[in-house]
Amino acid sequence: MWWPRSRASKHYFESVGLLTLLCLVLLVYRAINTHTLRYFFVPENLILAWAGLYFGWLLAEWLKTHPWKSWSSIGLSALWLFFLPNTWYLVTDFIHVYPTGEISELYDIVLMMSVTLVGIILGYTSLYLLHHEFKKRLTPARTFLVIEAVILLSSYAIYLGRVLRWNSWDVVSNPGGLIINVSSSVLDPLGQPHAFSLAGLFFVVLSVTYWALWRGAVALKSL
Repeated sequence: MWWPRSRASKHYFESVGLLTLLCLVLLVYRAINTHTLRYFFVPENLILAWAGLYFGWLLAEWLKTHPWKSWSSIGLSALWLFFLPNTWYLVTDFIHVYPTGEISELYDIVLMMSVTLVGIILGYTSLYLLHHEFKKRLTPARTFLVIEAVILLSSYAIYLGRVLRWNSWDVVSNPGGLIINVSSSVLDPLGQPHAFSLAGLFFVVLSVTYWALWRGAVALKSL
């Protein structure tokens, strides 16, 4: 249960794994040719993004035989929500792309595009898996609200990571500082308008894209 056993799950993980391998090959090729370690934060970010998919898949599998109100399910849900933002966070790594003179800028754009693509796929797949679990237990309206809440929380987490430079490990290593930052922005939203504008931007883009993909997937099934 802790690793995909069904043929469909294995094939899917292998497919996304192939895309991830492509990112790493492009990264290593760049390092060999430029003798620099620029963008070597990418492997860690990819690992965190994969955790977002893994815990989403694990939770969906767990819920097939366990109630959502059980402590184990609640714990897995927390891990899923904790790591999910790391998937879409990869989109913001484009901020590191600029002319360096080390290699063609177009090469770096393609490299980061590949990383971004993996993050988007991991994030939407993870959300898609849990979407089906929400549908089994909630009305369509409540399912919609829960999905939107998850995307909103993830969007705010992306702001915390990219702008305030908090990362997932700070929840354990420096929870006090993180709580202070979050509390100040929530209690005084007018004092940090940038937080809500950036989180709102991600929320709108991620939401519209997800529902477009969801409707497209439903339409494809009926063809």
